[in-house]
Amino acid sequence: MYDTVIFDYGNTLCEMGSLSGSLKAILKSQHAEKIGDLIERSIQELYIPEQVEQPNWIDVWQKAFHEYKLEFDKSIGLKHLNHFVDSGRLYQYSIPLLEALHNQGTKLILLSNVTGSTEVFQRDLINRGLAKYFDSIIWSSEIGYRKPSRQAFEIALESVGSLAKNSIMVGDSEIADIRGAQLVGISTVLISDLKNTESRASHVVNQANILDQLIRLTHMSPSPVNRQ
Repeated sequence: MYDTVIFDYGNTLCEMGSLSGSLKAILKSQHAEKIGDLIERSIQELYIPEQVEQPNWIDVWQKAFHEYKLEFDKSIGLKHLNHFVDSGRLYQYSIPLLEALHNQGTKLILLSNVTGSTEVFQRDLINRGLAKYFDSIIWSSEIGYRKPSRQAFEIALESVGSLAKNSIMVGDSEIADIRGAQLVGISTVLISDLKNTESRASHVVNQANILDQLIRLTHMSPSPVNRQ
């Protein structure tokens, strides 16, 4: 039914760490944790239906540092971001799922909102062994548009020549991933381990059944080697 799967990254394929905790680990300041909290809140405030453009991450960091009368340097921000991505962990299903879909010929796109250096997140994707599975990798920091904007999803589809009706979006955010994809006619899968999850998504899955459900939706059967 679907020949293309679009994946979110953070908290869909990789459980992300804490920006607050990472800044506290690398910055010698009594305000480190509070600055990290402010950065996290600023990023969370971007997850609204009307947010189209991706802000420059340096502006977000500078504003938070200046709030506590501290000078900001890009090198500190990069050190912070690298610690943050390194503190994340892949979900157990991520590689088997991507491998199964890739092996059956499904086109795979990564479409992720990131407020940070594109190079840092791309390095993380490569180091975790995920980049090789994707036909297209799109970071909001690179294209200048965030999910749930139509522009972000249209760029994703165009990058591999896929049609919305033949594509399905997999993510954890009701606003960014589910409602955004539906704006352009893409079917959706919300991943959530919460019981009785209310969602507008076409399908709701959890960590235990996501592999089987996505293989079913792409009309193939997983091979034993991918069911570890």
